[in-house]
Order: sequence, then C-alpha cells, then structure tokens
Amino acid sequence: MLYDKKYKSLFPTDLMVIVLIGIILAFVIFFILSIFFLFPWFFGAPFEPSDDKIVKKIYEFSKPNSKSDKMVELGSGDGRFVIEFAKHGIESHGFEINPFLVWISRRKIKKLNLQKKAFVHYKSFWKENLSKYNIIVLFQFRTIMKKLENKLNKELKPKSKILSHYWKFPGWKIKKQFKRIYVYER
Repeated sequence: MLYDKKYKSLFPTDLMVIVLIGIILAFVIFFILSIFFLFPWFFGAPFEPSDDKIVKKIYEFSKPNSKSDKMVELGSGDGRFVIEFAKHGIESHGFEINPFLVWISRRKIKKLNLQKKAFVHYKSFWKENLSKYNIIVLFQFRTIMKKLENKLNKELKPKSKILSHYWKFPGWKIKKQFKRIYVYER
C-alpha cells in the first residue's frame, strides 16, 4: 500500500519504485525513438517524405530504356521511389537504415503486390557495390555528397543516370534540372 495511515506519508520504498518505473519507461521510449529517428542523423539524411509530384518527375527524368534497367534508391525512406519505378515494371531496390521505414516500405510493397519488382533492404548503401544499377535516385544530405560522388565514380557503369533531389554533387556537371531535381549521367 502506498499510503500508511499510521505515519500519514508515503513509504520511501514505494516512492522509489514509482520513480524507478518512470525512469525506466522514459529510457525505453527515448531508446526506441533514438533507434528510429535520431540514429539515421549520424549515418545519412533524416527521413523527409518526397512529394508525389517530385516522385513522378524523377521517374519521368530517369527515362528507363527497358525492363532490364535496375533502379536503386539510396536511403529509400518509406519506399515511394522504389514503388513508383516498380509500378512501371522496373526492378527497383532501396537501401534504408531505419528499421521502422523498412517495415513501412515492405508493407506498402506487399499491399500493392509488387514483391517481384520492388525490394527494400535493411542495410547501408555505403557497404554495397552499386555497379549492377543503372538508375540511382537519392535525396540525401549536403555533407555526404562529395563522399557519395567518389563512391559512384568508382562503381557505376558508363551511361548510368543519377537523379538527386535537392542536393547537388560538387564535381559533376548537371545534365538536366527542374527546380531542385538534378539529373547526372556518368
């Protein structure tokens, strides 16, 4: 019992248990939020959903040549670009380090019955060789663009298309631009 009528006060042990439970709950909530929302800040860009008009415009600018094209989104968020390309028959992959967003993407893919064309991988694109993809889509962060440019220079095949939403590559010439969508070809 929390209240003792004889002493008319809270038992210190009961109060300590309540405080301890509160601290543990606060820590668990902070830990869960950190994994899903703070952790990605240290390894890439935070999640910011792209507008549907941007998604359609990037698909249009990518001009897939055939069903043999392979698209990859670096930091795929909730899978919007992966799903858009898969709807058009293009094999599409996304790399995402936020497990919550991977789960959301996979649910959307399953709901749309695109499991044979759309794949979201729970891993960092930094550890992947991107040479098997000829269309690369990204909405990353300014601070990693030079490092990413170096990675893509080493791995991509000639005639690969790179579409960046919002941020420019520092050493590459823009082939086409629409507002903050930048199209490059290697």
